[in-house]
Amino acid sequence: MDRTTKKVWQIGLFHGFTKMLMHGVNFFWAIFFSSIGFSGIQIGIIVATTIATGLISIIPSGMINDRVKSKNLITIALIIVATQFLGISQLHTFPAVILFSILGGVGGSLYKISIDSIFYKTITKKQVTQKIAIYQSLHYTLVGLGVLASGQILHLNVPFQTLISCIGGLFLIMALISRILPKTVTTQFELLKYKSDLLRPKVLFFLLIVFLFAIHFGAENTSYGLFLEKTLGLSKQMMGVYMGAAIFIMGFWAVLFSKLLKKTQVKSLLFTGLLFSSIGHVFMTLRDPVYSFLFRMFHEAGDAAMFVFFAYGITSMFNIKRIGGNTSMVTFTTIIGATIGSLAFGPLGEKFGYDIPMIATGIVIFIAFIIALFFNRYILKHKTS
Repeated sequence: MDRTTKKVWQIGLFHGFTKMLMHGVNFFWAIFFSSIGFSGIQIGIIVATTIATGLISIIPSGMINDRVKSKNLITIALIIVATQFLGISQLHTFPAVILFSILGGVGGSLYKISIDSIFYKTITKKQVTQKIAIYQSLHYTLVGLGVLASGQILHLNVPFQTLISCIGGLFLIMALISRILPKTVTTQFELLKYKSDLLRPKVLFFLLIVFLFAIHFGAENTSYGLFLEKTLGLSKQMMGVYMGAAIFIMGFWAVLFSKLLKKTQVKSLLFTGLLFSSIGHVFMTLRDPVYSFLFRMFHEAGDAAMFVFFAYGITSMFNIKRIGGNTSMVTFTTIIGATIGSLAFGPLGEKFGYDIPMIATGIVIFIAFIIALFFNRYILKHKTS
């Protein structure tokens, strides 16, 4: 194993454990907020606030990552996220939750940009698909285990407040561990070069697909957990199994699609990802939990293909010295899509049923598939790593 691959394993494990803490309770937030009396509109506002707050920091965070050591920013980000979890565990009023959600939005976005910056600046063009497979598979495997564990813990009647309080403490420990992450290269700030990087047809097409795809994140954050609880009637334990197992298997899909990328065109990966994600998202609303779960796994296979496509696209399109700032534009676009999804589908799910947001956003992903077919001449051409 070469030195760069060892660093990728180190970064991947750190990122996987951090995301396990961050997203292990992700689908339970809406249930918790509903249990303390918040309406669908309020839940939508909370989720949208958490996501949208990143908009004020995401682009500066990316550019700062090109000037400052990313691991220093990760330490700060994890302390901020810890404050969010610890704060909400103690204060349950709507204004307090909004305040801590704002902090969480800033911290979460700063963390995402910083860890991605370390990853993209660490890998080389050699064996890039293998390194993407390692990074992505560790992420999804550990997040899946986190969701499974959260469901089991909540099934044992551990209060949600206690769980997120403990997670907040673990984030502080991860902030200390972040000091072992690799150092990254820095560069001078040159705004015009960022502009020329982004204003290219294939990059604009890429960002459009990112935006349309990201809308379904908002629907899932506001309605998915409630769909499992209220529509399918699952216990928190079974919800953890349902969600965690599907995400866990994404680790396998990430490896498979990364390997297939060596043998097929990048646009084929994009078409497959959008089609699988769309179909799975629509039909996981079936009222039979078994069939719903099978289509959920189908959807997650599509998501895994898309995340591999996004990672490969970023490494292929952008200069490594400015990849922090350029990646922040991809994340910025993701946040806009997810925010729109949260604001639109939080109240829609409460009024018409929690399956409706899943069906609607599945259709949006299918529209992205049609657009991708139409504009396939702008898709990155395959390069073997």
